[in-house]
Amino acid sequence: MNTYNGQILQSVYRVWLFRKLLPVLIGETTLLSLVLYGIGRLVFIERVIDNGLNVFFLHPAGIFSFGFEAFVHATGLTKLLTVIIVILAALVIRHITQGMLRLILVRQNYFGTIRK
Repeated sequence: MNTYNGQILQSVYRVWLFRKLLPVLIGETTLLSLVLYGIGRLVFIERVIDNGLNVFFLHPAGIFSFGFEAFVHATGLTKLLTVIIVILAALVIRHITQGMLRLILVRQNYFGTIRK
């Protein structure tokens, strides 16, 4: 009986993974890539990263003020794209961790050990 429940749970996980998680994750990743490409066309990213690394290695506590000042002095479109990148990155990370957690729970047969 326990093995049967585990098989059902794995089937449900597979359906959830391929029908729910992967399309959303692929869409978010594609959108994030497009936004990153757009901000890369507006801002010389290599220069920003170089300056950020210099600040970080010379004065690690100054990285927050550097990031804040860089954001405040950016153009409106760059600010908007930066906010979109942060939101999309958070969503992608959330979906990846959610999928990994469910996979771990299914593999450990966590739901099969719960008694009613």
